[in-house]
Amino acid sequence: MIASVPRASCSTQAPVTARFIRAAFSTLIRKAAPVLGALLIALGGTALPAQSDRPVPAGASGEAKAPGAAKAPGVPRTSAASREAAAVRVPDPYVGQLPAIALSHCAARLKAAFRSGNARDLQAAIQDVELLRRTYGTMDVLPLVEAMALVARDLGSHGDPVQGLKVLDAVERWAPRNPTLLATRVILLRHQGPKGYLLSLADTMELTRYRLTNPLDRGLWAVQHLAWLRLGITLLLWGWTLALALRYRKVFRCPLEEPLLRKGQNPHVVAIFGAIVVTLPVLAGLDPSFTAMLWLWLLAPTLQGAEVKASVLILMLQVVQPALTLVEPMASSVPIPSIVTLQQRPQALPVDAATLLKLAPADRAFLAGWRQLEFQEWAKAEATFDALAKHHPDQAEVLNNLGVARYEQGKVQGAQACFDEAATLAPGRGEILLNQSVIAYRLMDGNLGASKQEDARRLAPDVFNNILAVNLVRSDQRAFPLPLPDNPERIKALEPPPDAVEGPRGNLRDLVLLLNFGLPVLAAAAFLIRLRHSIGEAHPSQCTRCGDPFHTTDSPDPAVCSKCHHLFVLKDGLHAESRKRKVDEVGAFQASQRWLHNALTLLLPGLDKIFMGETTAGFVEFVLFCLAGAMILSTGRAVRYPGEIVQDPASVWMPMGILLTVLIYLRSWVKFLPRRG
Repeated sequence: MIASVPRASCSTQAPVTARFIRAAFSTLIRKAAPVLGALLIALGGTALPAQSDRPVPAGASGEAKAPGAAKAPGVPRTSAASREAAAVRVPDPYVGQLPAIALSHCAARLKAAFRSGNARDLQAAIQDVELLRRTYGTMDVLPLVEAMALVARDLGSHGDPVQGLKVLDAVERWAPRNPTLLATRVILLRHQGPKGYLLSLADTMELTRYRLTNPLDRGLWAVQHLAWLRLGITLLLWGWTLALALRYRKVFRCPLEEPLLRKGQNPHVVAIFGAIVVTLPVLAGLDPSFTAMLWLWLLAPTLQGAEVKASVLILMLQVVQPALTLVEPMASSVPIPSIVTLQQRPQALPVDAATLLKLAPADRAFLAGWRQLEFQEWAKAEATFDALAKHHPDQAEVLNNLGVARYEQGKVQGAQACFDEAATLAPGRGEILLNQSVIAYRLMDGNLGASKQEDARRLAPDVFNNILAVNLVRSDQRAFPLPLPDNPERIKALEPPPDAVEGPRGNLRDLVLLLNFGLPVLAAAAFLIRLRHSIGEAHPSQCTRCGDPFHTTDSPDPAVCSKCHHLFVLKDGLHAESRKRKVDEVGAFQASQRWLHNALTLLLPGLDKIFMGETTAGFVEFVLFCLAGAMILSTGRAVRYPGEIVQDPASVWMPMGILLTVLIYLRSWVKFLPRRG
């Protein structure tokens, strides 16, 4: 039950204290109100006593009137200084910033309560926030929640994550499942070591689910967490080409140099020419991937079947890079404006009048009525919503707010009629059901009141818990209004001008993007064409024993040249001096092979197997190594999402990449251990 005590009359409600009026208006006079409001929301301003149920209303002439100066029962007369402060004329656009200033005072009291560690002070500060929310109807205190999240992060960075978690537990009631609180909780839990890291996985998964389901965050999440894929396929191309170039290094440049040598060109000149050609893309300032594609094209006639298939696959995977480029504009999404947020969340800066003029006249009148409800100008609000009830399209909201204005003036029967009619138009709205419950308890119909509360708890549990917490801070019953809902026309009216929004930076019409898409396809096509033409041509092969290029062999093993076959298999046909020279050549080549193999085993796991001809096993291992390394190098450390003031925690991809990299290295280095037999 929200409250069953009969509601006190408006005249007996305690007004805002003179101390609050004096502090608020003197602050507005001394400083620029917009700047101060923004700073106080972020940093929490000076402490202030708890606010009462009635705020400072704004007069029609723009003059702020202090109810504390009026003669109310049980309220002492205010001092001359208080009356003078209340008489100060405040610019009308800045009167709307009073809720933001009051909220900043509540943030300051919460911070002081957490620093003191006094449970009574903390509970009093929380009650102040609830009272402020009740004062302004259905206030959204997300700025206060974000400010307290900053306090919690500061506590964690100074070695007290447990106290930071207590801060989050206290403010989570006002913004359940908020991404800022989830991210802060993950960071604080990680400060507690490995155990905390494991405990944070549930909140990390919840935060990830929120990012993926939120259209504004989905693009930035994809760019942040898929950047490693772009680097991974690039490393795969570079590493694969390096392993094949080292494996076939003796015949790598033969297609370029052999025709020139046959024509009698100087070998040194031919060697310089070959070196320039294979490094030309780098010398021209192009991406190293161009060089890798050129090298694969040169190696195409030499490669084995499995190497050819893997090369084509790697070349086609390079299309992923320009595909991810198309996702990048999604990462710069602008938060969608919301007229609901404009009504319920305290605004640190005045709303641009030109923006509000874009709204329909009926919507502007609704917003004026909402402001009158906030400042508890019940008679004016009743007149505003009574006029809107005849033609405004959102009848459920208008009728509910008309009922709120009537109820607060003691017109219970008129309020009941409004709430009942609103319930027929929007039967599942929690505010309307709870307002009907308030009327039922006021009329001493406990069964109907309990039934309406149960319906609200079942149909709108978040609204029920929110209003229940607000209503429990006072013994008198209170009805709650409904904000003007968002629709495409209102969102479009609140959007900034088109010239203020940056357009997408890349699309398919961009020449560079087209080149990035076409280059991998052209490289794969050129590779296959060269491979097909080389079938009917005589191209050199590299001997696995001595490394010398050869065109034909009489050995059963096509990878062994004739000289090595006669020397080591048939053991005939070679002069002793030629045999000795050949043995020295084989020894030198095998020594270089062992050195390269050990270096690849130590530094680039997987390439050692590719280098030795174990293509499939080496390819799988090197793919995992590239992806793990890319997770470490390219995963965004921390990203601030649109509309939020704090950054998300580091992605879990990074620790996963570190763990996978360590395992791959350990598996590779085990090969250096001596083996029996």
